[in-house]
Amino acid sequence: MAIVNAQLRQTYVDILDPEGNNPGAYAGAVPENKTYAITNILVCNNGSTTAQFDIHLVRQGEATDNYVTRVINNLELPAGETFTFDNEKIVLSQGDKIRFQSEPEFVDTPVQAGSFVVGKEYVITTPGTTDFTSIGAVDSNIGTIFVATGAGAGSGEARTSRYTVLSATVSYLEV
Repeated sequence: MAIVNAQLRQTYVDILDPEGNNPGAYAGAVPENKTYAITNILVCNNGSTTAQFDIHLVRQGEATDNYVTRVINNLELPAGETFTFDNEKIVLSQGDKIRFQSEPEFVDTPVQAGSFVVGKEYVITTPGTTDFTSIGAVDSNIGTIFVATGAGAGSGEARTSRYTVLSATVSYLEV
């Protein structure tokens, strides 16, 4: 059995490949020539307020559509609670995705340059002496959103951008 975890965001999170490491058309999806039997989906509210989420099951080549692919719609999850989706058995083929979206944004405390996590999205709060363009930003201005390509250096700060207090875990078997 395999397990994947991800922090949910206001933008889509493709849980089977949250970093988009699968090549080409399979980024975010079941890899080529694979089939997964989903055994469990967990969503945990790690915050102190209620949060909401959607789940979409998207077939290869189809667009995400709230009227066609959404199977969980704006489910409210109270603080400290966990949602479990394990009564149905879902089998996904190559290119299929489980896609999450959640609200509201969690406004985290700023992170000091030198501690940015590669691949995470941030918004600049204090430019300081940090050259944010050297770690993925188009400029070093307050409010600029960027995906970190390095830890950074200097006195600048940024906070995570568009992340929520929800985390998701999916377990599956390759069949």
